[in-house]
Amino acid sequence: MNKTLNETIGKLQVLVFKAGAVTISLFIAAIYFSTSLSSILSGLLLVLCLLAGQYKTLSEILRNNLVASSSLLLFAFFIVGLSYSSVSNADAFSMLLKYRELIFILPLTVFLSTERYRNWAWNAFIISSVLILVISYLMHFGILNLNHQGDPTFKSRITHSIFISFFGFFCAHKAYDEKAYQKLYWLLFIACAYNLFFIVEGRTGQLIAVLLVLLFAVQRFTKRGLVMTVFVVGILMLLFLNYSDKATRFNEGVVNMQSDLKPGPEQSQTSMGQRYMFWRYSMELIAEKPLLGHGTGSFAKEYERITSTETMKAKNPHNEFLMISVQLGAVGLFIYLGFLASQYYLSKKLTNQKKYVAQGLLLTLIITSLFNTPIMDHTEGHWFVMMIALCFSSLSTDLKAEIKHA
Repeated sequence: MNKTLNETIGKLQVLVFKAGAVTISLFIAAIYFSTSLSSILSGLLLVLCLLAGQYKTLSEILRNNLVASSSLLLFAFFIVGLSYSSVSNADAFSMLLKYRELIFILPLTVFLSTERYRNWAWNAFIISSVLILVISYLMHFGILNLNHQGDPTFKSRITHSIFISFFGFFCAHKAYDEKAYQKLYWLLFIACAYNLFFIVEGRTGQLIAVLLVLLFAVQRFTKRGLVMTVFVVGILMLLFLNYSDKATRFNEGVVNMQSDLKPGPEQSQTSMGQRYMFWRYSMELIAEKPLLGHGTGSFAKEYERITSTETMKAKNPHNEFLMISVQLGAVGLFIYLGFLASQYYLSKKLTNQKKYVAQGLLLTLIITSLFNTPIMDHTEGHWFVMMIALCFSSLSTDLKAEIKHA
């Protein structure tokens, strides 16, 4: 009877794992197209993880996967931050929920323990990326009208540019390694580059794209090739900035940053001026409580307190490092930096293409964290956590979580 029961449990676990793998693929697509659906599917993934019953595997992943353990540690410290937050319990808990993505790396890693399921997830990523790219072109040429704040994007300009810049980097590596689809991937890379610089014009994505191209050269080329890449990228950027009418936003950003660094009453008139003001007051808040910060969810209230004479209020400083530091102090920042460092450390244990893609994702997260709050923001937070889990899940294939799926 025990044998029959064990067989039944084993079959149920196989079904749960398959359901989890399918849900992950749907979850990736939902991140690109539906905020509400991605929230529902993320909750479903947590339920499926509990039903899988792989508690021993979870503990082994935490011991061996620094990325998963550091992300949970950061979320745990946000929970600690509830105890001394300067805002109401409701506001503090609301902010805690914004960082709930940090707990998803662990269950996602469990369901991505086999190469087959990882391939499903990568295919969902490729298909979703191609779809938003095609939609952007269709909107640009007036064939499709979704009217997203005037931008030819399904999501916001910033979100779209982050996704497409990384997808272009991914396609470059696929083109370099996979001869069968080389032309297709190079075509997708060119389509991504054109979309970023001549259609959507998201400055964050443009900066990420340039740095990812340089990272690609470091990863793939000899010193001579790297020098040539830097030279070519430099020439192309000079031509783009000086002769293209599509470089307006990028040039405005540079000019505004130069003027905004000079104290004056007009700083908040530009987006870069607003960011500079956010960062400056954030540093003042950090200086008040440098070790543990003001507590979870405290940024908006504390920012309003020290800027009572300012007309510009803020819910976040558009910088993840500062956002975490204001709330959780140096301890929280140290954990977040550890979370980033763990990704680089573990990336060196991956095979070449996987290593390169993981390092590109890390660079994308770092640059995005300088100008936005990607972990706190819903779409970017779910996307980064999903992609991080996908990049590093292959390191867990030797764990007992890999049951007989076939």
